[in-house]
Amino acid sequence: MGRAIKKPIFAGDVAKHLGLVCTAPSFQVREVGSLMHHGDGVLSFAKNAAWASKASVDLMKFISPEHYSDELGPAILSNNPRLDFARSLAYLQQVSGFVWSQDPAKVDPTARLGANVVLGKGVVIGSNSVIGHNVVIGDEVEIGSNVTIKSGAIVGEDGFGFERDISGVAVRLLHIGKVIIEDDVEIGSLTTICRGTLDNTVIKRSAKIDDHVHIAHNVVVGSGAFVIACAEISGGVKLGENVWIAPNAAIMNQVKIGDRATVGLGAVVLKSVDDEDVVVGNPAKSLKRKES
Repeated sequence: MGRAIKKPIFAGDVAKHLGLVCTAPSFQVREVGSLMHHGDGVLSFAKNAAWASKASVDLMKFISPEHYSDELGPAILSNNPRLDFARSLAYLQQVSGFVWSQDPAKVDPTARLGANVVLGKGVVIGSNSVIGHNVVIGDEVEIGSNVTIKSGAIVGEDGFGFERDISGVAVRLLHIGKVIIEDDVEIGSLTTICRGTLDNTVIKRSAKIDDHVHIAHNVVVGSGAFVIACAEISGGVKLGENVWIAPNAAIMNQVKIGDRATVGLGAVVLKSVDDEDVVVGNPAKSLKRKES
């Protein structure tokens, strides 16, 4: 699901506020989400032709005029869809507001919290989990059972999401997703895990994340993955099951790392990595392909 707004807004009013053309002005926006969301009332964006081809026909999407056709369904036509989507989120926040949990954090009685832990609204912490000293956990973060989060980690604050307008001013893209941490995960000290922009950031079961690691928005860390000290995982990256990400590695946004793959020490990964491959260097290259 996406993030609901408190009261429906006509897409035509959103477009008018931004000075844009809407193909279905009577469409009622009830929530925002990614292009993978389905259902009546969803607003999203397609930043390029590839994204446009994946868009659900039943949602309202910001899309470039050159990529639009009637077959894609309702749209707001924009020469910079990501920028105008960011501007629309600010507008929706102003005139309606987004629906966030107002519930106090729910902590299982068997969980242990260190000193000076900060818990946002709607946080859930499962059984036998251990949260170290000075950890900050943002709103609506979901933490499973037997999870360890070491001291000084920050989980669930906004990631780095900006788009420059025509004047060069940076416009922040509101982050309205969650962080979901499944059972048996360990997260190291001074590690940051950012909430998703639209979809969630997910750390799957039994993943182990070392100290001083940065996990950006919308990342999915696969089951049993190891992410070692000072690695940087950019937005939208998908790490497969049982991958090994070595210290100081950097992975470019939207890249996929296949199951049981290894990313070497200090590697800079600019493109997706196959299952069981080993990549090293800057830019990262496959060792297995060199051997074949």
